[in-house]
Amino acid sequence: MEEDYRSASKRFWQTVRRLRRGKQYSANTVYSAGGELLTSTEDIVGRWKKYFEDLLNPTDLPSNEEAEAGDSEVDSSITQAEVTEVVQ
Repeated sequence: MEEDYRSASKRFWQTVRRLRRGKQYSANTVYSAGGELLTSTEDIVGRWKKYFEDLLNPTDLPSNEEAEAGDSEVDSSITQAEVTEVVQ
């Protein structure tokens, strides 16, 4: 009798948790770089591969000239007068 009570209680709480979550949807679609909807597993995997390749191997790196122009601002020190002016 006690085993039935434990089993019923366990099933009850499993059902409550399942109902609280609601219907679970899986994401089986991905958009291509051109905006087309991809639905086949092969196309989706290929798109993720391309996405991470582009993310981890960027082709548009800043040039040395751009980096040097940005460095000049970083090297300048902040004066007490500038701090006082900004605070006021």
